[in-house]
Amino acid sequence: MIIEYYDELYPKLLRSIDNPPTRLFVMGNPNILSETGIAVIGSRNNTQYGERMCKRFVKDLVDYNINIISGLAFGIDKIAHITALENLGKTIAVLPSGLNNIYPKQHNELAQKIIEHGGAIVSEYEENVKASSKSFLERNRIVAGLAIGTLVVEAGHRSGTSVTARLTTEQGKTTFCIPSSLENPKGITTNKLIQNGSKLVTKIDDILNSYPNIKFEKIHKKEQIENIPEELEDVYNVIEDIPQDINKIARKCGLSISEVSYKLMLLQLENLITELPGQRYIRNESGDYI
Repeated sequence: MIIEYYDELYPKLLRSIDNPPTRLFVMGNPNILSETGIAVIGSRNNTQYGERMCKRFVKDLVDYNINIISGLAFGIDKIAHITALENLGKTIAVLPSGLNNIYPKQHNELAQKIIEHGGAIVSEYEENVKASSKSFLERNRIVAGLAIGTLVVEAGHRSGTSVTARLTTEQGKTTFCIPSSLENPKGITTNKLIQNGSKLVTKIDDILNSYPNIKFEKIHKKEQIENIPEELEDVYNVIEDIPQDINKIARKCGLSISEVSYKLMLLQLENLITELPGQRYIRNESGDYI
């Protein structure tokens, strides 16, 4: 599908930026382009910390019916798209190439899944155009332009992520940043953005409260909670909305550490709980702790 600048389907947020694309090439659901979304961006070579934080915040965002917008790249982009799909959310991938040249090509299957689950693949380029250094930079303004704000998960020195963050600010929107350890080279730009005025976030409410004019409603995925495997119920029921360490869980269940560890691993695979630093665990219904 081709959406021209003056078409009704052309997203208003994108139309309002300084240099909007004259047309958009879209595969998938065109209506999603005008729905509420947050851009989630970060390093292509993320750390495990970056992956954990990306998964946590993306899950929380889609729980509030917020779409995830990113660039289909390796690293944080890929994690953001996949996490959105795993949590029954919708996501938009903006390409630096034409729709017949999915970039990177390794993400062809991911692009198809995005489309199948109500999302969209978007480009401003003719279908056979290949990605170039110039098109990566041009793509970033669309990622920022479709979103109400941008969440920077992790970004190293001289990262392309900083370009999208700058464009977000220039478009009059808020850039949110997850703080990082001073020892993490992938957190240099993230922390610098916070120094320069981006909003530090540690939980989903820090993002939601920045938009008092939008009424966010949490979607309760009851079907997921009701379908907990019977053999895992004893451990799951002990884990609450505040972090529980593995020793406390074992004591409450009357099980050995090894038994609990095995069941915790299975619960994580079922995406029912999240492991926090220090072998602490929390249900995925809340996930507001770092």
